[in-house]
Amino acid sequence: MPLRSLGSAFHVAMNGASAGKKIISLLNSPDPIWGSEEVTSTNLALENVTFSYDGKRKVLNNINMTFPKGVTAIVGKSGSGKSTIVSLLIGSYHPQTGLVLVGNKNIEMFKRESYYSKIAVVSYNTYIFNESVRANFKLAKEDVSEDEIYEALEKVNLANFIKEFGGLDKVITEDANNISGGQKQRLALAVNLVANKDIYIFDEATSNIDIESESIIMQNVKAMSKDKTIILISHRLANVVNADNIYFLDEGNLVESGSHNELMAKNGSYAKLYLTQKGLEEGYKTVLKEALA
Repeated sequence: MPLRSLGSAFHVAMNGASAGKKIISLLNSPDPIWGSEEVTSTNLALENVTFSYDGKRKVLNNINMTFPKGVTAIVGKSGSGKSTIVSLLIGSYHPQTGLVLVGNKNIEMFKRESYYSKIAVVSYNTYIFNESVRANFKLAKEDVSEDEIYEALEKVNLANFIKEFGGLDKVITEDANNISGGQKQRLALAVNLVANKDIYIFDEATSNIDIESESIIMQNVKAMSKDKTIILISHRLANVVNADNIYFLDEGNLVESGSHNELMAKNGSYAKLYLTQKGLEEGYKTVLKEALA
């Protein structure tokens, strides 16, 4: 037992030392640069962007992308740089070379508050605060009405659940532990719908949730794309089939772009990954059907 305790303590100490180094690195990193101009255009683009977290290994290499109104999807295998692009687009990081452009101007020229008033991110781990349902909506829009809240909840098929759950004054517990993962994601989407931003980034927002919730989120993405700029990051290529344009990343390089049909016709990296995923999903459905028979 003493040897076990010593081994356990050593493991904890090593984890603590590693975490300490990361904290020091974070504290020593420079704050993101912001300017003083107001945002008047929401046309986003990446121009010759290269980025590295440690100054050694390039996570993104000379990336050029544009994000007009409609749905633009960014796909690729894990570690290809998709979420790094999200961090650049929201100003959490700035590229070593190249520009993140907002209306043909460097993002660094704008006020952070002005830019953030135009953009929203719904991710796989979007945080729901340990407050009432109503309070979470008020964080997005201070003067939101009860009718507006329920209208947004209707769009994500949560209105009846919230009413039965205890109403708008029901408190969401820490880390949203009193609702399911799918309900949490739909609630996060409803909150962002009330915010009514010009740009919405969905960063793996349908990851690890039930099929019903995934379908509801994708229906809302389609509806919003009529007059919003939608940037869709997804590991599941079936979700991006109807996107106006798809960028395929591989190890930080942009290797293909185009519509789903155009990329399938090229029979390149996108097509191979799409067909592989489709085959696996169809195989899973067959196995499940046989198991339930």
